Amino acid sequence: MNTSSAARHALLVLCLAASAAFAKPKIELAIAQAKEVVEIKNGTRTVTLVPVKEAASGDIVEYTLSYSNTGDEQAKDAVIDDPIPKGSTYVSDSAAGEGSEISFSTDGGKTFAPATKLTYEVKTPQGQVERKAATPTDYTHVRFTVKSIAPGASGKVRFRVRLN
Repeated sequence: MNTSSAARHALLVLCLAASAAFAKPKIELAIAQAKEVVEIKNGTRTVTLVPVKEAASGDIVEYTLSYSNTGDEQAKDAVIDDPIPKGSTYVSDSAAGEGSEISFSTDGGKTFAPATKLTYEVKTPQGQVERKAATPTDYTHVRFTVKSIAPGASGKVRFRVRLN
């Protein structure tokens, strides 16, 4: 998988809900990706992140989405959606972002819920529909809802995937 092309094709959707009808928050986004490199020296395991040049099956790649509010009003409940790149699987508990609520989708980004409440439906051979708890392998998207971004403020959210 060419992770550079994955970044180019990553769909980033930003929705802003401003407190005033004429508020002017302006959120700018940037995405970076880094590969986890594990080294063992003298019996000590060290994990570092390096910019991705090439990646192979089994590699773990971290996506970091940096945001900043270059507007003159506070942004409230800013939503950053990012699909889990095709050919990869979300790494459990890897999503993080200070001041953000994290939720996931299993249906291509149509609906989102916190990981503990995320389910999907399957049809049994008898034709009945059963609800099952979703696992990280079922996730198609990750969503970060940043509660508040003051004018001039910035931050980062991140998540990791393992390449299939």
